[in-house]
Amino acid sequence: MKRSTIPYRCLVRLLVPGLLIAAPAPAAPSPAPLELGAYARPGLLVKAPGGRRLSIRCVGEGGPAVILTAGAGDQSLTWRSIQSTVAGKTRVCAWDRAGFGFSDPSVEVQDVSHRTADLERILAGSGIRPPYLLVGHSLGSFETLMFAFRHPRKVAGIVLIDPSSPDQDARLKRATPAFYDIIDAYQKGAVEALRACVVKDSAKPQASGEDACANTPPDDYPPELREALIQLDSRTAARRNHLSLLEAMFSGTDTRQLHAAWRPLGDTPIIVLTAGSPPPMPVEGQARQEVPLIQAEWARMHAAIAALSSRGTHRVVTGATHYIYRDRPEVVTDAIAEVLRSIRDAGR
Repeated sequence: MKRSTIPYRCLVRLLVPGLLIAAPAPAAPSPAPLELGAYARPGLLVKAPGGRRLSIRCVGEGGPAVILTAGAGDQSLTWRSIQSTVAGKTRVCAWDRAGFGFSDPSVEVQDVSHRTADLERILAGSGIRPPYLLVGHSLGSFETLMFAFRHPRKVAGIVLIDPSSPDQDARLKRATPAFYDIIDAYQKGAVEALRACVVKDSAKPQASGEDACANTPPDDYPPELREALIQLDSRTAARRNHLSLLEAMFSGTDTRQLHAAWRPLGDTPIIVLTAGSPPPMPVEGQARQEVPLIQAEWARMHAAIAALSSRGTHRVVTGATHYIYRDRPEVVTDAIAEVLRSIRDAGR
């Protein structure tokens, strides 16, 4: 397979963390959305080892605080509409991993253990007191679950949006071999494209002019935000972090670390949402016949995650692809509100 000419982060966003392919939908409208221009500047900056700073943006008042973790290739800006809605009910915060958004890059490997350590640092350093209602999309389920395994008393509830599963690679390969071959080619292409960008940057400093590895922000973004995103996207150290994240995900490192930490979560309320629509990609022959099988296996993995709690619920969301919070935002905000009520009613 030839290396794709699609910018590497666009390729990453074509992946349900590691596997299913789902291009992001247009941003959904939101009541009283947060100002786009605010995202041209960092949120609260929290100190981390090595002189790094991690960015987290909070709006709203009340508790428990809702903590939003994005999928692979996304940053806190992706939560803008959800934050706008949930902020009317409680405090809601979206953070950025090392090398994403305004969070400084890290020299550490970006496996789930180190990424979760940064989440721990940012919550402690920002003064956001537990318990938390954790929300994770896609790969963001890994940090969400790892934090819950490490700190069960600090987590009052969880909402997972079409989450990754530690065993998804092996399970989908067994269940849908023809479809998996397509998935595998895409994910290897994403890693190869990003690695080529890192090598290019390391060999020769980026000259002025267009960066073939960068992504162009939407035309309707304010100029200040567009410029900030372009500058942040061009950092070589940040690209190394992105590459390290993908390698940890695809190599099985994240899976091994999660399995080592895996534990029941008691009666913590959990809602797991599964995309009801198949991956929007052209497939033929045997791979096309396997689409229902891959959907069924994906749902079974999500049901198993919900079963971590005696109060776990698994729901398939019709009319939604991988980015459920863009296709059906009301389903996501309703799930967060439901868990929030459950926490408050129980006095957790």
